[in-house]
Amino acid sequence: MPALSTGSGSDTGLYELLASLPAQLQPHVDSQEDLTFLQDMFGEKSLHSLVKIYDKLLQYERQSPTPILNSAVPLGEDLTEELQSKPLSGESRELLRLLLKPTFKALLFVHDTVAQKDYDPVLPPFPDDIDEDEDSVKIIRLVKNKEPLGATIKKEEHTGAIVVARILHGGAADRSGLIHVGDELKEINGIPVDDKSPEEIIQILAQSQGAITFKIIPSIKEEMPVNEGKMFVRALF
Repeated sequence: MPALSTGSGSDTGLYELLASLPAQLQPHVDSQEDLTFLQDMFGEKSLHSLVKIYDKLLQYERQSPTPILNSAVPLGEDLTEELQSKPLSGESRELLRLLLKPTFKALLFVHDTVAQKDYDPVLPPFPDDIDEDEDSVKIIRLVKNKEPLGATIKKEEHTGAIVVARILHGGAADRSGLIHVGDELKEINGIPVDDKSPEEIIQILAQSQGAITFKIIPSIKEEMPVNEGKMFVRALF
């Protein structure tokens, strides 16, 4: 199949290319059914909308605009306070109603977050009091929101160790890819769990929010050089 034409100029967007695909593919399609399928797929409005957004983001990235102000929230609060302290005309009342709307306040907050590039949570440093004699220890830090961790634990009958019994598909632990069935749990946020029951550990996890640090002994032995007995992993999700 020959290379697809992207129209005139090298800056033609992906949206224009997508719109031209059915016509360019028509000579290479064997049946009308296949052609109809392609036309329906490339003509889907939601796909076109996504591609338009992609094009806009590319343009934004090329332009690299800088915000005029990176603290719009305080400005909105000051303006609201000033409007509330004086008689208002019709337009001023409309502006005050707009400034008081929760959705507009949220918009200003998001503006400031983007302008200040304050996207990721601030994580504390990794603990430095790791037992140097403890072999194959893995320190994992997960950022947990209000959702469950997505893992179950059990106490081994013979050893008394707390191990991961099951990983729930789609949960925080599953998405991180850092916790596996059979991993032995040693600490949570610096709290030893060897002498705790699974119910007590679950309660600790349920009450924990934000960054949670696990010290585990992996069930899957990872091959690494002799002088690298520990693995430190930070996961954001």
